[in-house]
Amino acid sequence: MSLLPNQASFELGEEQTTGEANIILAEKELGFVHANFDNPKTEFDIIVEDMAGNQQFVKRGCKNPSGRWGEKIDLPISASYCKIKVENVKNGKKIDLFFD
Repeated sequence: MSLLPNQASFELGEEQTTGEANIILAEKELGFVHANFDNPKTEFDIIVEDMAGNQQFVKRGCKNPSGRWGEKIDLPISASYCKIKVENVKNGKKIDLFFD
């Protein structure tokens, strides 16, 4: 599967609760974030960092029983190249994040 530049995909192992990926945004802004996940009971945190490791955005407790989650952010950030982290993942092994 080919990923879009603004997409981060995570496939976690049995004992794994964190993952990270790099993305490229069209602009220096987080407009929307959308997530799809494999288990309706999945819960996770999202952290967006610039490439220097500075946190640009943090969202704790992302979950939704539909298996999809999204939020409008409208936040200017310092760079178009970002590191996306998922942490504290519970009840899920596959998470796809899309940033617009």
